[in-house]
Amino acid sequence: MRSSFLKNNLITIAFLASAFLLFSTPAFCQSLGDPIVNITFGTGSGKFGGRLPPASGTTTYTYYDDASFPGQGFPQDGQYTITNTSAGINQVWVSTSDHTGDPGGYYMLVNAANTPGIFYTRNVTELCAGTKYQFGAFIKNIFSNNGGNPPNVKFQIETDAGVIQYDTGNIPADNTWHAYTMEFTTPANAGTIVLKMINNGPGGYGNDLAIDDITFRPYGAPVQVAFDQSSSTQICAGVPQTVKIVSATAASQGYSQKVQQKVNGVWTDIVATVNGTQYSFAAPLVAGTYNYRLISGLSANIDNSNCVVASNELVLTVLPQPIPAFTAPADACPGNPVSFRDNSVSNGAAVSSWLWNFGDGQSSNLQHPVHSYNAAGDYTVSLRVANGNGCSSVTITQPIHINALPVAAFTISNPACANRPIVITDASTAPSGTTVQSRVWEIEGVTLNKADGQPFVHTFAAAGTYAVKLTVTSSTGCPSTTTQQIVVKPLPVIDFDTPPTCISDNTIFTNRTTIADNSALTYLWNFGDNTPVSTAKDPVHKYQSTGNYTITLTVSTASGCSETKSKPFTVNGATPVADFEVLNKNSLCSNNEVVIQNKSTVVEFGNVTRIDLYYDYGNTPTLVETDNNPTPGKMYGHTYPQTHAGNKTYKVRMLAYSGSVCISQEKTENINILATPLVVFTQPAAICANNGPIQLNGHDESGSGIPGSGIYTGTGVSQAGLFDPAVSGPGKFVIQYTYTFSTTGCSNTISREVTVDPVPTVEVPGNITILEGGSRVITANATGNGLRYAWLPVTGLSDATIASPTVTGIADITYRVTVTNDKGCQQFADMVVTVLKTPLMPNAFTPNGDGINDIWEIKYLDSYPGCTVNVFNRYGQKVFSSIGYSTPWDGRANNGNLTPGVYYYIIDPKNGRKAMSGAVTIIR
Repeated sequence: MRSSFLKNNLITIAFLASAFLLFSTPAFCQSLGDPIVNITFGTGSGKFGGRLPPASGTTTYTYYDDASFPGQGFPQDGQYTITNTSAGINQVWVSTSDHTGDPGGYYMLVNAANTPGIFYTRNVTELCAGTKYQFGAFIKNIFSNNGGNPPNVKFQIETDAGVIQYDTGNIPADNTWHAYTMEFTTPANAGTIVLKMINNGPGGYGNDLAIDDITFRPYGAPVQVAFDQSSSTQICAGVPQTVKIVSATAASQGYSQKVQQKVNGVWTDIVATVNGTQYSFAAPLVAGTYNYRLISGLSANIDNSNCVVASNELVLTVLPQPIPAFTAPADACPGNPVSFRDNSVSNGAAVSSWLWNFGDGQSSNLQHPVHSYNAAGDYTVSLRVANGNGCSSVTITQPIHINALPVAAFTISNPACANRPIVITDASTAPSGTTVQSRVWEIEGVTLNKADGQPFVHTFAAAGTYAVKLTVTSSTGCPSTTTQQIVVKPLPVIDFDTPPTCISDNTIFTNRTTIADNSALTYLWNFGDNTPVSTAKDPVHKYQSTGNYTITLTVSTASGCSETKSKPFTVNGATPVADFEVLNKNSLCSNNEVVIQNKSTVVEFGNVTRIDLYYDYGNTPTLVETDNNPTPGKMYGHTYPQTHAGNKTYKVRMLAYSGSVCISQEKTENINILATPLVVFTQPAAICANNGPIQLNGHDESGSGIPGSGIYTGTGVSQAGLFDPAVSGPGKFVIQYTYTFSTTGCSNTISREVTVDPVPTVEVPGNITILEGGSRVITANATGNGLRYAWLPVTGLSDATIASPTVTGIADITYRVTVTNDKGCQQFADMVVTVLKTPLMPNAFTPNGDGINDIWEIKYLDSYPGCTVNVFNRYGQKVFSSIGYSTPWDGRANNGNLTPGVYYYIIDPKNGRKAMSGAVTIIR
């Protein structure tokens, strides 16, 4: 890639010597000047271009077109036309366009006369003496037959000093344009010369030609130029540079050279600094395509375009600069991303590089950069771009103002205790000339918007360290954020025991207060009886009278967090009375819970605070159940060991308390626990749903001799214990057996699960037919899991253990298929197979009424349901027809006897057997 920023580049155009050319020497033997005469005949869409204009030259030939010579069809001898195609004009002429191949390009089409005539002539003036010129044209033989007369053209130049001629010779009929030229040097007194192209061949058959691009121009020593090897043929606009061209050879003695530039299609001299064969001049600053050449001529004629030759044409491309442009905000905040949007115009090749300077010592080469400024202030942003051609733009700038940030700050009240309101106060400030517009708090994952900045209260539910974040935004839109770690101290968790107390007790209050951070605590007790407070951790207090009191404990932490808790407290009387009632004490079955109801009281005031209950004081006097929270009427349940052989007696004892030292007298009572049945019920094995009812076997094995009876309950079972799987259906069913002693009403129940397995289902066709010796598949359609099949008998079956065996017709038979599932449950179905034997047709019968062979009896045909029998006489008339053959033919038709003779039958047994035909004879 070329440098994006070229300055004072030097571009050189060199006239190379032939030894250094990159093309063949003959191509540059001589150089040509601008045409003085240049007859191209023009272009157009019409077939004919009109006669030769007088300003272009003259001809002795007559102009032809279709309008001038209607019906003629083409130019005759001695005529010409101006056309862009010869197609269709004359069938012996080749079809051709002009020599450049332009389909609209006109040329001169000539049918030469038998006598010499002038195809073209023109006077040329203002030539320079002693100067060499070239006269030339393109000519084609348009005759399609080599046997015709070929064209031959004489080029002639007439001067004051004489006539110069050049003959083309015979022009071949090869459908090719040929270039013909002649050169001459003007005499000392050039004056006016006459150019002529003269018919030099016989007319008649042939001598038809096309002429194009007649030129007359200066012709001289070769002048060749090229750009210097160190230079580029493409440069960038807007960058001052020097173009340098170098000629391979210097001008000859008496000759001069100068540089020209094509301006609006006209070659114009430009000022160049000459250093030997080098010519230097300033490069254009404006984008565009520029053409240069070197002209050479006699020094006296160098300013006359008719007298100089020109070098090859060089092209210098000045590429346009890209146009930088961008958008950015007018102001921003420190630390905030600022987006810069490139809007540059490529002006040719796409923009490929960007150079941003943000004015704070930072830069970027991205197309659309994002930049953050660290400090407030005014900055100048600049952008310069370059496109894919390496051309760099000018640098543009734009100011940006970075606003100052507000200062976010806040304070909190102390102490900061869990579950206590904390006051949070905003202390933020804004830069001069601005105000704080918004305040956004983030506390415990919750966002709060408080625009007014007034103090507010927040409560942290638990101790810990919390991040409190405040973001304030100024009136210029700039944010500032601060975060404080708030250490929230825990509150003490107050708890203490209020022991059961009577008027005789010294009450010890046990403090169970805890603190999460294990910090030091202080205590303040209020006993609720107007006595002095205590600061002990576990104080001892003696109440002077019974009653209800409120105990209050306040606990403070070292950080200043405090908590208070109160509990109700009762000081009971000194005389508790133990009392209880055994519920349903005359029907206490040993498998049921015994329920005892508390009826204890305190004589003076208060409540019983403790109950000690002994359920078997006679046998286990140390086994006691203690209730430290008794209430009047409270129920206590106890289950004694179950007994079956006989009843048992237990002693129940109760003690009541109203405080730690206040105890009642005992209360005792004997209770009788009744025997219960010992129920036995053996679980039956799984049964099939079609097995029929079974008798269950529950009974009492207690051996107590107590009379009683049992009943069954559950799905599919009668009270007497007959279980019917047809009623329950498949599944698992819980059956309960309850046996009750008739004298005491004590009973016991036992449960067992009965499993009923499903029975498979099976269906088969009831009756099928099969041809004798034939076979068909019979299928048992069954449902169930893990099915097994068994067919009986197995005669004629391909496989008696599959669902769809193949049966072969041997004789009529009844099959039974039994299907067994994975539980061993079975189901069966029967089917009848009827074998259809081949019908046997007698070939004659004697229907004469003697009782012997009076009918045509066809054996086995009556077993074919739906068969058809048709009999015809020898004339094809049907004499008997039957569907089925339950009534055999008796040799009659239309209620009359048929004559003896041969009759013909067609019998279609159907049922898989093909139709049969034959003859039967009636004999009388």
